[in-house]
Amino acid sequence: MIVTIAGCGALGSIFASKLMDAGITVQAFQRKGATQEALKEGLTIESEDGSSTRNYQFLAVSHDPSCLKPSELIIVLVKSFATAKVYPVKEILEGNGVVLTLQNGIGNAETLSSIFGEERVCAGVVHYGAIRRSPGVVREAGGAFMAIGPWKSGISMRWVSDILQRAGFNAEYVEDPRPFIWKKLAVNSMVNTTAALTGFNNAGLMNSPFIMDLMKRIGSEAIVAAERAGVEIDPDDLWEGFIRNITRTASNIPSMLQDNRAGRKMEVDTIPGGVLRYARDGSEFPYTRAMYAILKAIDSERGY
Repeated sequence: MIVTIAGCGALGSIFASKLMDAGITVQAFQRKGATQEALKEGLTIESEDGSSTRNYQFLAVSHDPSCLKPSELIIVLVKSFATAKVYPVKEILEGNGVVLTLQNGIGNAETLSSIFGEERVCAGVVHYGAIRRSPGVVREAGGAFMAIGPWKSGISMRWVSDILQRAGFNAEYVEDPRPFIWKKLAVNSMVNTTAALTGFNNAGLMNSPFIMDLMKRIGSEAIVAAERAGVEIDPDDLWEGFIRNITRTASNIPSMLQDNRAGRKMEVDTIPGGVLRYARDGSEFPYTRAMYAILKAIDSERGY
C-alpha cells in the first residue's frame, strides 16, 4: 500500500513518520518551497522532550502528481484555505481509494467531495500536537485521540481506521464524523484564536483564568452554531473533553500561533469564520466575532 500525505507540515510529518514506522510506504504531495526541498532529503522527527530524533525517507516528494505513484489512501492535511489545491492528486487516487481529511475548520469534506466524489471521502478529527522546528524537522507534542468516518452515510471505510491503528494512533471509527468535526471546531475556536493573540501555549492558556473564561464564552457560541448546523453538542461534555485534551498537550503550541509567529496566513475564515457562518446577524457571537476581526486584520496587514 502507498499512502500519500497532501500537505506535509507539522501534523502531516507526524502521520508520515508513524505510518513509515508501521512499514507503510509514504509519499508526499507538497507545494514548492523550503519544506518540499527539505523533505526530499529526508524528514526528522524529534521526541516530545527533544532527547532523541528519528529520520525518514519518503518514496517521493513532489508538487507534480506525475512524479508520484498511484495511491490507495490520500490524507489531506493542507491548511483549510488551500483544500481545493489538492485537486491535482485526483489523478493518482486508485479506483477503490479514499481521501481522508483531518483538517481544521468546516467545509473541507464538502470541497473534497466536489473533487473526488462524496462516496470516496472520509472525514474526521485528530487531537495530536506537533511543532514545526524548521523545514523538514518536527517535534512531537503529544496527543491521544482520533475519530474518522465516511462523509456519505452507509459506506464502510473501516479499513482506513485499521491502517491508522496499525500505525499506533488511537483511531476510533464512527458512522458519522460531523459531531466530532463540530466539537473540534469549537475547541479550535477557543484555543487557536486566543493562543494566536496572546502568544500562550496550551499551558499558558490553561493557567490564565481570564483566558479560560473567554474560551468558555467562545465555546458557548460555537455550540449554538453547531445546533443551527444540525449537530447537538453537550456543553459539559465539550468543556470536560477540552480540559482533558489541553492538559494532555500542555506543551503544544497551537497551529494558529505557529502560523502567526511565522507570518503565515492563518485559518481565520474556517475556524472563527466557520462559527460566524451561522450567525443570524452582526450582533450574534460577539466573542468569536472580535477574535475573527483582530486575526483577519493581522492577515490583511500581511497581504493575505
